Amino acid sequence: MKRDNIERPRAPARTALTPAVRRPVTALALLGLLLLVVPALIFAGDTSASRLDTAAKAFVLEHAPAGSWDIIRGLDWLGEPIGRALLLIGVTLACLAAGRRALAITAAVSIATISVLATALKPLVGRRIHEGFLCYPSGHSAALTAAALIVGLLVADVFVLRSVASTAVILGITVVGGALTAWAQINLDAHYPTDTVGGFGCALLVVPVTAWLIDRFAARRAANRPASR
Repeated sequence: MKRDNIERPRAPARTALTPAVRRPVTALALLGLLLLVVPALIFAGDTSASRLDTAAKAFVLEHAPAGSWDIIRGLDWLGEPIGRALLLIGVTLACLAAGRRALAITAAVSIATISVLATALKPLVGRRIHEGFLCYPSGHSAALTAAALIVGLLVADVFVLRSVASTAVILGITVVGGALTAWAQINLDAHYPTDTVGGFGCALLVVPVTAWLIDRFAARRAANRPASR
């Protein structure tokens, strides 16, 4: 018997944002917008630490573990151009290895976008540290928080977690990643603590928006594809 050459319908492509995470990630994007914009408006043009910055820095320095300098320097290096490029490549390859192509594209595009956006926002906000260095938002914090958020999305997808568990995993990994980077930047006196809040917000905003746009583009492309006979 001859087999009919019937083309089977393709399985739907995996999206960057699974249905279980769309609502919580949308909420994170709105939170990110607030965390990015509100401090920018409050501290625009400042050249010194606020009371909040002073108190937060004192707390961080007082509770810094002994022997943590190498970790601090390592976290800072990951936010530098070479380290950030390797971070982008590593997260993207991890997504590809797990078969999450849309999420891999999201990782590459969002981390690159965050680097450009953080650099562009600095002169617009005009906040300075150490007598002249533009500092808001923290690009280091933004990049590493974005990478952590992508990892959270990947874990939630791979393990097919439901909405509540997905939210907990994504939020937990993102907060840990962002907090570690903020801790390093504050210890190095490279940024005011509120600069790292702006970087955190930048990542929370850009990653979900990028993922949503990639999913929309993929959906439109699939809709315009000729139907199989």
